[in-house]
Amino acid sequence: MEKNKLTNKFKYKVSLALSGGGSRGIFHLGFIEALQENGVQIKAISGSSVGSIIGAIISCGIKPRDALIILKSKEFRNIFKFNWFYKSLFRVNLDAKILDKLFVFKNLKDTKIPFFSSAIDYNTHEILYFNKGDAKKFIYASCAFYPLFSPIKYKNFILADSGLINFIPIKPLLNFNYPIIEINIIPDYTSQKYSFKFIFVKLYRFLISAKITTNIKKGTWYIAPKEISKFKIFSFNKFQEKFDLGYKYGKRWCAKNLSNDLIQFSI
Repeated sequence: MEKNKLTNKFKYKVSLALSGGGSRGIFHLGFIEALQENGVQIKAISGSSVGSIIGAIISCGIKPRDALIILKSKEFRNIFKFNWFYKSLFRVNLDAKILDKLFVFKNLKDTKIPFFSSAIDYNTHEILYFNKGDAKKFIYASCAFYPLFSPIKYKNFILADSGLINFIPIKPLLNFNYPIIEINIIPDYTSQKYSFKFIFVKLYRFLISAKITTNIKKGTWYIAPKEISKFKIFSFNKFQEKFDLGYKYGKRWCAKNLSNDLIQFSI
């Protein structure tokens, strides 16, 4: 694919707050690919659930298109095993060698870009942000959406996916002096058919909507692509389409902002 680099000579600097959303997280990779192609420097990343996976990958210095190849691979899919409802529906093999290709640093403090993985402690209901310590453990904790995946024990904490109350984890990025791009891959564009799925998605959206609204006011740009809603959250199909959609939105962001310094907009 031919790269469409803009002609501006300066390099823009941003932080990224990446939401959860299952396999839709491939959108994050495409968006970041467009940023990097156009010389945008990512200075800090915070992620929730799949946003934590993508954020960690990029923070380790892995190129988005290289990460896409790994995530599409059969070897990566094989790290997920049916758990026969023992504590959770699925389990993840954190010792799989394929993960070492994605998370090349064992300790989060060693990443090339400052990175924060968000999780909730079931004991206190406190939102915690980890930027040092066991990378695989804290990234998994951020994705441990019960009952699909079991929470993880760490010291006195029981850690799990914080998405319901911390969908776009912007807080740690406020300590950096960079504008923030917030990307929400579960926007409120759902089918109007009153099915079980419709009711579940609407309830989920209701639970997270107040927190999203609060966070939007703190960021500089808010990206919520309507088209991402056509992709199933837990499907391993159409990864390239999700990547290409993110790439399209990323190019659009670059076209509007790199040629017009600090123009805020919402797609």
